Amino acid sequence: MFEQLNHWVSTQLADGAGIEAWIFLFLGGVLASLLPCVYPLYPITVTILRGRSSRLGRAAHPLAYYGGLAAVYMAFGIVAAFTGGAFNELVRTPAFNLAVGAILALLAGSVVGLLEFPVLASPDASNDEEHRLVGTVAIGAGAGFLSSACVGPVVVSVLVGLVVNAQAVTTSVVASAAGKMLVFGLGVGLPVVLIGVFGLGLPRAGRLMVVVQWAFGALIGYFALGYASKGLVGLGLNEAAAHAVELGALLMLAAALFLQDRERPLAERGRQAFLVLAAVSGFFVMARGLLSTSAMSPTASAATGGDTITQTEHGLTWHLDRERAYQEAARTGKMVFIDFYGSWCTNCKAFEERVASDRTLHSALEGAVLLKVYDTAPLFAEYRDDPRFPELSVGLPFFLITDSQGNIVYKTNDFTKTDEMVLFLGD
Repeated sequence: MFEQLNHWVSTQLADGAGIEAWIFLFLGGVLASLLPCVYPLYPITVTILRGRSSRLGRAAHPLAYYGGLAAVYMAFGIVAAFTGGAFNELVRTPAFNLAVGAILALLAGSVVGLLEFPVLASPDASNDEEHRLVGTVAIGAGAGFLSSACVGPVVVSVLVGLVVNAQAVTTSVVASAAGKMLVFGLGVGLPVVLIGVFGLGLPRAGRLMVVVQWAFGALIGYFALGYASKGLVGLGLNEAAAHAVELGALLMLAAALFLQDRERPLAERGRQAFLVLAAVSGFFVMARGLLSTSAMSPTASAATGGDTITQTEHGLTWHLDRERAYQEAARTGKMVFIDFYGSWCTNCKAFEERVASDRTLHSALEGAVLLKVYDTAPLFAEYRDDPRFPELSVGLPFFLITDSQGNIVYKTNDFTKTDEMVLFLGD
């Protein structure tokens, strides 16, 4: 359902023209606010907004929060216009996904009372009102940053449109990108401002409130684990190993929490437990850095081997040489499936996992000639400079299906569209 939602939003943005595209963009933002990795922010938002008041009226802090969230999306558009694919590449790196996972984990801890953040607390009446409003804007900006990880396809569509329609970065290009992302951000933040202005009530204190808090905390923690898993897979671990690392981290956190004196406040014990986990994680990060050469994954080794012309993954043989791939395609009459790949790209790794687990996709790929093009290979630059493939200027992943003569049959940036890939490979 949620993959279809993202696909619908990005399609309307890419194909629409005039005022309709802007309307679809706003509505798409509203729908995106219902994504499961966005709405866990709502209970935190409600708590913050209900604890803040202003002489300017009830709507002051909700609108400040709304403005901060929308401004982040506008900033994304400006960065996209100036940097092209650099922004898209950033949000798909393992480090970005791990960072989002860590922030969500801290928010989950805050919701259930394991952590206390002064910025999330209700401000004292003695605080300067302007300072409080600026703080609310900052919190909204943080929420916009976190929610942006869920709506990558929309950012991709903006970038593709820029690359296709613009030959250079101009004021109008920057304004268009900023405006589109601002409108989308206004859609994403609309439920939040409505909650704040119309005062959605929270459960009263008591057992029910405790249950609700832990339920929301568990939900946010679930998505924190999802982002962490994606980041770990991007670093070269398979899904089973990534889940094992996450389980070990949870057990370590629980042990560090319960081994402390029960007389201490929960927030103090929680802070110490998270610090222990951070210290141990830091040790392993340093160890991985020191052992990075010897710990290089097989995929990276194959990519850097100068004499390697094929590699095998999950029982499939991938060509690394385009001429040999199309020679085989001409001889057999098969379609050519091209996977443009980067070792930093978490969605590229996620597609590999789908190839291993999806029997229908695996079978369809067995019936095609497979070509993998690494972003470090000279061949990648040739494809990126080809005006037929503006998507490569946006970032990875990118998938291309051609006939044996090199004519384009299908292309997409979305690794989840495996049904479409199977359909075109079967032609």
